[in-house]
Amino acid sequence: MIELAEHVAEVLDVGPGTRVFEVDCGSGDFLFPFYLNGYVCGGCDADAGAVAVAEVAMPDGVFQVAAASLLDPALPWDVMVCRTLGTMDDEDRGRGVLARMFAKATHAIAVLDLPAERQQWLLHALAEVGASAIQFEASSTPGRVNAFARA
Repeated sequence: MIELAEHVAEVLDVGPGTRVFEVDCGSGDFLFPFYLNGYVCGGCDADAGAVAVAEVAMPDGVFQVAAASLLDPALPWDVMVCRTLGTMDDEDRGRGVLARMFAKATHAIAVLDLPAERQQWLLHALAEVGASAIQFEASSTPGRVNAFARA
């Protein structure tokens, strides 16, 4: 996770002090390297036990027990990240989560580990919400891609 976090920070050109929020953050494994390097971290997950682990690991973090589809777009964060968008079977639900992420992001969003066959769908969904500077790259997992976009 450390290498992936460093790569995301590099691609999005962010550094310590940046506010990074992960949708479906689980226990915060992806966010922890950011936290250790002085980023402000937060996330949401439907699993209360996983959120409790994240809160212990990152006591200054801002975590909430909530489904991705209930993400409140009114509370802004610099960077929004999601590693689970590719697991959402309902494309309308995925589009809704992406729209909420984009509404919350003041700098950029990152969608990580998306199945490559959903790249075209994501490109259209990002265009629908007004994303710019959209960049795709191969994920470290074969057959998957990462996407980055500016808010």
